[in-house]
Parts: sequence; structure tokens; C-alpha cells
Amino acid sequence: MIACNDSSEKTAAPVVSPELKNESIQVLHTVMQTQQQWVKVHAAEFLIWTGNAEGIKQAFLKELELFNEKPQYRVGIWRVLAQVSDSAEVTQYKKQIVNAFLDTAGKDRIHAIETMAKLKMSPLPDYPFETQDALKSSVKSLSAYAHWAIAYTNADSMQSAQKYFLGRLPDANEDIVQQRIAAYVLRNSGKLKMADWDVLQSRTLMLPAGAEAEISFLNAALLTAPPEVKTGETYKKIFDRLLALSNKKDKGLRMDIAAGLAVAGSKEHLPLLTGWMRNADPTGVPADDADVQASAAYAILKIEKRLSEKAAAK
Repeated sequence: MIACNDSSEKTAAPVVSPELKNESIQVLHTVMQTQQQWVKVHAAEFLIWTGNAEGIKQAFLKELELFNEKPQYRVGIWRVLAQVSDSAEVTQYKKQIVNAFLDTAGKDRIHAIETMAKLKMSPLPDYPFETQDALKSSVKSLSAYAHWAIAYTNADSMQSAQKYFLGRLPDANEDIVQQRIAAYVLRNSGKLKMADWDVLQSRTLMLPAGAEAEISFLNAALLTAPPEVKTGETYKKIFDRLLALSNKKDKGLRMDIAAGLAVAGSKEHLPLLTGWMRNADPTGVPADDADVQASAAYAILKIEKRLSEKAAAK
């Protein structure tokens, strides 16, 4: 007897087609090659984080030649190079970032400590006095990013940082910049404990529609949700409210929504992201649109990877 292939054993078609995946990678390369400064940095990091780092080191070594004397942006160049270089070079770029943080009179200090946090570099063990000064600084963004950076000091530090930033959100006296930074740090800090997430989701859903920090709170609540709440009504309300903002032609909103979908999105969100990636509904500002295109392409690639891994695990 000749055995027949059971149709159930056939490989299922991928949720994200190879063509869409390749298009997303190409969009990121195009944005990186054609855009300037921070838009270029964002596209490069999206490529790095999705395992598509080819050509980035060479491109940013050229940027370094051109802009090594340009304050703030050069920190972004060092940040990218620190993620694509060999160990000796990584040490060099990280040292430059640290030195920029230590230069209290320099123009790079806030960008440097933010970059240290993003690279999970705590200044506290080696520079305790300088770090304490930054933590107590009257420059609120410097203080906030310093609190984020020290979250990577040891295994217990992140929980303390979560408590610190969670405490910033309900404070009516806290300015909008601080609230946005607090929400941004929280969304990058991992899952919250149930009691802490309840505080965050309650504060989030109490915000009036159109509040300045609305998108920041929604993203933080979405991305810190414990696994056990993700089938519940509260989580759905947060997700729906986030998606309801997608019709606005605003770069920040669209990038934040894409960031949320990169972590929590699924097949149903691909049409929205694909439209943004193809610039089907532009904001009207070319550099802003390029940033949105890159953010959407990154989200598509992250969804593709997550769904592929889920399918492979079955």
C-alpha cells in the first residue's frame, strides 16, 4: 500500500507572508539609509533588534566621522555602535557614553544617562557620588533617567525602580514630562505584580479621553500586564482604547501604538501596521512619516517572530 500524506500534517501558511516580512526589513533599511539623525538611529536599532544588522556598523562609522562633534546626536551614534561592534569597541563606545554622563557641564548628559538606561548600564557601582547627584537633580529628566539606569544595578533594583515610577504616575503635582518618562520606563521594565498593575490600570482608565499622557499610560498598562489579566475585560478596555487613537495623524501616537503592538499585537493588527509602513495615510511631515514607517515595520517583524515561535511550539 502507498501511504498518502495526511492534510493535517501539511505546513500551515505563515501568518506574516515572506513578502511582507521582506518588505518590512527593506523599509527599515531604506529609512536608515535615507533619513537623518534620530530617525536613522531608530531604524538602525529596529534592524538590530530583529536580527537584521547587516551594514549598520559601516553606516554609523560614517555617521561618527561626520557628526562626532555634534552634541546629543553623537550619543545616539555611540549607542548604535555599542550594539553592533566587537567587545573591545563596545567598551570604547560605552566609555564615551559614561564620560558624557560624568561631564556635568556638557550638553550630552541627559542623552547619555538615557542611553545608559537603554543599554542597561547602571552608573551607581562605579560612580556613586555622581549618580546620587543626578538622582537628586532639579533637572527632572536627568533625575528620571538616572532612576531608570540604576534599575540595572542588581537583581532587586528593577522592582524598586518600578515602585518609584509607579509612584510618579498618580501624583497630580507631577508634570507631564515626568509622567511620560515614568510611563515609558514602566513599559520597558517587565511585568508588574498584580497589585501594582491594578494601581496602574485604575489610574489609566480614569484619565479622560484626549489627556496629554493618555497614550503613555495606555502603553504602560498594556505592556506591564501580568499574564493572568490578558483575557479579562480590563485588559481589553485598555487595548481597545489604545487602538482607538490610531486614526489620528500624529507621529508620537502612531509610534507609541506600534511599540505596543510590537509586544502585544497579533494577526488582526497587521493591516493597520502595514498601512502605516507603506505610508498610506501620511501625517504630512516626511521625517515623521519615516519614523512611523520604521516603527510599523518593526512591529510587523516582532509579531511575525512571536507568531512563528508560537506555531513552532505546537
